[in-house]
Amino acid sequence: MTDPNIACRIVETGTTHSGRWNMACDEWLLESALQNGQAAVRVYAWSRPTVSLGHFQQPDHLDDNSRLVELDQVRRLSGGGAIVHHHEWTYSCAVPPQDHRNRHGDSLYTRVHLALVNLINQVTKPAGQIDTPLQLRGQAPKNDQPALCFARTAADDVVRGSHKVLGSAQRRRRGAILQHGSLLLQQSRFAPEFLGLLDLVPGLKLPDDFSATIAHAIATALHWDASHKPLSPAEQAEIEQLADRPDRQPDQPSRS
Repeated sequence: MTDPNIACRIVETGTTHSGRWNMACDEWLLESALQNGQAAVRVYAWSRPTVSLGHFQQPDHLDDNSRLVELDQVRRLSGGGAIVHHHEWTYSCAVPPQDHRNRHGDSLYTRVHLALVNLINQVTKPAGQIDTPLQLRGQAPKNDQPALCFARTAADDVVRGSHKVLGSAQRRRRGAILQHGSLLLQQSRFAPEFLGLLDLVPGLKLPDDFSATIAHAIATALHWDASHKPLSPAEQAEIEQLADRPDRQPDQPSRS
């Protein structure tokens, strides 16, 4: 007998917030999964270019990159390298402890990434760009763990050719899991060494509701029954309280 599907709440798709609010919302979703057993997905953007540091990174890790030191900085719950959030979609999903299908971290990466690989490859077909489809990297060459996430390599990275366009990270808390990741859409002037999906697939036109399609694809891949339920005013107030904590304020640039 298979486990029944878990109800999933799609909190938002395509909305834009400050970095501190985005990170506070992801933490709130993780706590909701832990306290209330609520599975959730959101897909969002950032109101201004922002660097999110991995949980164990220090701001001075970016001191040798003059393009980044003036940007707002926030710290993620998850580890890994720093990400420049500019022309991209960020997704997050919160897995409650009772979800036995998705409790293994590696399989969670694979399920979400393969769902987005399949979705994006379908979208690229009308552009006539199927000669080099997106795929998981597979065997990853070792590197010296540079400061930026998109310069790092992992087997579950989503790549087109040699270019990484999607990477994710996780945070576990007493059986619940938060996974969030960045889908790079276009080259940023703050990190021009990384090409996005629209750079790599000339002529690609993403549907207007693509962020919502991403959210539903993630929920389906995790065997969740998804329904859209926006945050209530009371829930937004709780997130604002988290966002206003002193450690949520954007770090000051480490040098001028």
